[in-house]
Amino acid sequence: MTEEGLPPVADSPRQAGRRGGRGRPLLIGLTVLLVLLVAIGGVGAWYLRSATKALDEIQRDPDIMPTRATDQPSSVPTASQPSPAPTTDNGKAPLNFVLMGSDSRGSDRGRSDVLQLLHIPSTRDAAYLISIPRDSWVDIPGHGKGKINWAYSFGGPALTIQTLESILDVPMDHAVIIDFTGFKNVIDVIGGVTVYNRHASHSDTFNFPKGEITLNGEEALVFVRERYNLPSGDFDRAERQRDVIKAVVKKLSSAGVLGNPAKFGQAVKEIGSQFRVDSALTNDAIIGLGLESAAAFGNIRSMGLPNLGPGWAGDQSIVKVDWDAIKELQVALRNDDMDSFFTAHGS
Repeated sequence: MTEEGLPPVADSPRQAGRRGGRGRPLLIGLTVLLVLLVAIGGVGAWYLRSATKALDEIQRDPDIMPTRATDQPSSVPTASQPSPAPTTDNGKAPLNFVLMGSDSRGSDRGRSDVLQLLHIPSTRDAAYLISIPRDSWVDIPGHGKGKINWAYSFGGPALTIQTLESILDVPMDHAVIIDFTGFKNVIDVIGGVTVYNRHASHSDTFNFPKGEITLNGEEALVFVRERYNLPSGDFDRAERQRDVIKAVVKKLSSAGVLGNPAKFGQAVKEIGSQFRVDSALTNDAIIGLGLESAAAFGNIRSMGLPNLGPGWAGDQSIVKVDWDAIKELQVALRNDDMDSFFTAHGS
C-alpha cells in the first residue's frame, strides 16, 4: 500500500542496527533529576551532598552532541546548526533538551524508541514536554527521507539531534539518554506513582482499569511499554509516558520524599547512574538550572508533535508530520512563545 505523493523510501537501517526485543526502555528524562534539586537550597546541606553524589554518577559523553564547525578536530565532519533564539529582556534564553531512550543491545546501536523535546522558556515558569512519534516521516541529514528513529541507527544521538534541529529550526542545547529499565527501582523507593489511565488495558499479567491507578516500578514499566492493546497505539503509549513523567516529578517533589532523608537518599542514589548526558551538563550547570527552574518543573505541559496520523511511504507504515503546524512551532520556539502554541495545539 502506497500513499500518493510520498517521496522514495530511504534505505532501511536494519544493517546499521537491528531491533532488540520487546523490552523498550522508559524515558522519564532530565526533569526527574532536576526536580530533586529544586528544594535542596532550603532543606539543608545534607540534601545538597546527596544530590551532588547522584550527579557524580552521571556519565558525561562528549560524542552525544553533533560536531559543530567551531569544534575540533577539524577533520571530523561538521553539522550545520540553526541560529540560537535571542536572549530576552531578563538576560536568559529559552532552553531545549533532547531526551532519548534506545533499544540498544550490547554493541548493537538500536534505534531511539523514545524521543522527546523538553523546552524551558526564558521565564523559567513552565516546562513543555513534546513526544516525537518514532515513525515520524522526516528528512534525516545525509540519508534522505526516513522514520525519525532511523537517525539513531544511522548516526546515534548526534544525528538524532541534528535531525530535530533541522525540523524545528532551533539549536538543541543539551541531550540526555536514559536506559530506564533500572529506573523502576526509583519508583519503588518513592512508594509508587499515581496516574489517570485513559484506556483500560491488559498487559502481560497486569490489568490496568480506566481511572486513577497507583503503579509500582514494575507495573509502571509495563504500563508505558504497552501499545498493542490501546486504541491509538504509539500515540496512546506516548501519552502514558508523559503522564508517568508528571507523576514521578510530582511524587519526588512532595513532602513525603523531600521531607524523608532516607527515602530521598535512596532515590538520588538510584537516579544518577541511569543518565548519560552531554559534557556541558556539569554538576554546577544542572544545579543552577534546577534551582532557577523550580516553577518550571511544577508546571509541566505535555503534548505530542503535531501530526496528521498514520500513513504509508512505499511499504513503510509511518506517521505523517503536520508541517503547517511545525512551522508555527518553529516560530514559537524561536520567539519564546510556547504558551500560545500549546494553547492552540496542546492536548
